[in-house]
Amino acid sequence: MTTTGTPIIGPGRLSMSAARHPNPLWWTLGLGLGLANAVRHRGKAYRRPRPYTTEEVGRSVDYVVAVVDRWEEDGVRSWEGLRVLELGPGPDLGTGAVILSRGAASYTAADLFPLAEDAGSRYYDALGERLGVPVDLDRIGYHVTAFPGLPGLDGPYDVVVSSAALEHFEDVPATFARLAELAAPNATMTHHVDGMVHMRGIRPRDPLNLLRYSDWTYRRMSFPGVPNRLRASDYLAAAEATGWRARIVPGRVATDAYVERVRPGLARPFRDRTDLATLTFSVVCARD
Repeated sequence: MTTTGTPIIGPGRLSMSAARHPNPLWWTLGLGLGLANAVRHRGKAYRRPRPYTTEEVGRSVDYVVAVVDRWEEDGVRSWEGLRVLELGPGPDLGTGAVILSRGAASYTAADLFPLAEDAGSRYYDALGERLGVPVDLDRIGYHVTAFPGLPGLDGPYDVVVSSAALEHFEDVPATFARLAELAAPNATMTHHVDGMVHMRGIRPRDPLNLLRYSDWTYRRMSFPGVPNRLRASDYLAAAEATGWRARIVPGRVATDAYVERVRPGLARPFRDRTDLATLTFSVVCARD
C-alpha cells in the first residue's frame, strides 16, 4: 500500500504519487487540449510524430537505433536475409538503414502521410557514421499508401514491425488481416504500442486520460491519426482472430493505486477492464 506523497518506482512502472493522482480537473484539461488538437490537425493530421525533428541529429540517431534494439529484445531474433516491412516509420527512414546494416535482405516502409520526405542528408550522414556504413536510400522502399488495404505492397514479408504507430490506426483487425495476406510462411510481427494519452502536458500525470470520454465526446476530438483507444487485450484478440499466434510484452505499467483512483472516472466501456495498467507494450506475433 502506498502512502500520500510516496512515489511508486519499479522496473517498467510509471512513478505516480497519491498527491499527483488525477481529479476532475484532468477531464476538463484533456477535453480542452483534445478539441484544440482536433482543430489544429484536422485536414493535415500529424506533421510532428516526435517532439523533435531530424535537425536534432544526435537525438534522432539514438532514437532509431534504440527502436531497432527494442524490436530485437522483444521478438526479432535476427534480420539476416529477411524481407522487412515497417508500418508508420515517422519523420525519417533511419530504422530501415539500421535494419539493412544488420543483414536484412530488403526493407520497405509504408505510411499514410509522407512524413519522411523531409529528412535531410545531414541526418543520414550522421546515421551512416554511427552504423559504420553509408546509408543507401536507394535500398529503402517508401510507400505512402492507404490503410488497411496497403495498395502498392506485394510482399511477401518475413518480418513486420512498427513503433508507436498502431495506436493511430482506425482498423487494427483489418490491418492484421491484410498483413497476414502479405506475410511469408513463418513470418513474425513485432509492434510497439503506446497506449498513453499523447497530450504532453497531461501524459505523465494522467496517462489514461483518453479513456475518460464517451465515444461521442472522443469523436469530437478526432482528426486523421488521432490515437485509438484500444488496450493490450484488444490487439491480442485482433491478432489471434486473423491467424497470428500472439503475446503481449508489457512495457510501461501504471501503479495499481493510480488505476483504481481513476477507474470510476473512466467512460463506462473502460471501467471494468483488467488491462488498464499496461500503458505501453509490444504485440509479438508469429504465423505458422
